[in-house]
Amino acid sequence: MLPGRGEKLRKQQSVTSAVMVFIRTNSFRTDLPQYRQRVVISLERNTDDSRKIIAAAIQGLRHLWRKGYAHHKVGLMLLDLSHKANRQLTLTETPQTDEKAKRSERLMTMMDKLNCELGKGSVQLGLPRKGNAWSLRSERRTPRYTTQWNELLKPNKLIKPMKPRLVGHDVTTLKT
Repeated sequence: MLPGRGEKLRKQQSVTSAVMVFIRTNSFRTDLPQYRQRVVISLERNTDDSRKIIAAAIQGLRHLWRKGYAHHKVGLMLLDLSHKANRQLTLTETPQTDEKAKRSERLMTMMDKLNCELGKGSVQLGLPRKGNAWSLRSERRTPRYTTQWNELLKPNKLIKPMKPRLVGHDVTTLKT
């Protein structure tokens, strides 16, 4: 999920200055035409704003998309990560752009807070809803017991603990 990338950057106090988008067909389907390409989109200003990251990803995807291919995989990588405190300023920054950046930071902070309180993915930026034909299919995915706490096996609450049984003793003789 693209907005999750910005949220992770903000959590780490990091910013990115470039986005790499890649697209490819299934290399195992030799009967189909093959296509594999990538593009790097430089951002005007180092950012952790999900909206700017998504806009760069869409720009890259529009550049790469070719009609007539059975695209198999599309991906996004954030490049040139740096700590937010060490962010390199640009020559075109003005007090107005700084004010826009603060406003954007407040918006992203509120979005992260709402997603934390209401559940991950509650607030999204213009993305399709779950259940669409193009959404991630993971119905056959195996449980991730070793990496996800919420998928750990839980003992069945319906199983009652067994009571100890005394064999060959009278219950009345055991009372003191």
